[in-house]
Amino acid sequence: MKFITQDGQAFEITENTLKYCSKVSNKNTETLNLTSINSSILKKVVQYCEMHKGDDIIPKIQKPLLSNNLYEVLSFKDAEYITNLELEELLHIIQAAEFLGINTLVDLSCAQFAMKIRGKSSEYIKSCLSPKMHKTDEEFQMQRDNENLVKIQPMQSSD
Repeated sequence: MKFITQDGQAFEITENTLKYCSKVSNKNTETLNLTSINSSILKKVVQYCEMHKGDDIIPKIQKPLLSNNLYEVLSFKDAEYITNLELEELLHIIQAAEFLGINTLVDLSCAQFAMKIRGKSSEYIKSCLSPKMHKTDEEFQMQRDNENLVKIQPMQSSD
C-alpha cells in the first residue's frame, strides 16, 4: 500500500508491515493520503511496525504500570524505541497510531508520555500539549542535547 504524507512524501509499505494497522490493513485502496501525518512521524510509526512484523502478537502493556522503568515492564525493543522519543514526537505518534489503528503503539506512547510528565507542573504539561510547529529531526536532536546539558549541569544555590 502507498501512503502519501502531509508533506507530500510517498511511502510503499508492505502488507506484512501493515498487519497491526487495523484501520488500514483491510482497505481496498492502493494509495492513502495521510493529511495529518508528516513523513518523519510516519517513519517512526513504520519503524515500530517493522520491529514487530515477525511477531504473532504484540504484548499489551499491563495497566497500571508496575514500574517507573519501562525497561522492566516492556520488551527491550519496545522500551528502547519509545524512550528515545521526545514529548512532541510522542503526541504526533499517538495521533498517527490512533488514525492507523495501531492500539499497542497508542498504549505504548501514552505510557511513555505519562512517565515523562509525571511530577511536572501543570504549566509544563500545558506547554507540552499546546500546538507547536513541526520540528525537524535536527531540531529534536538539539532539544535533546539541551535537555541533557540541563540534567548534567549542577544546580547553583541562590545564597
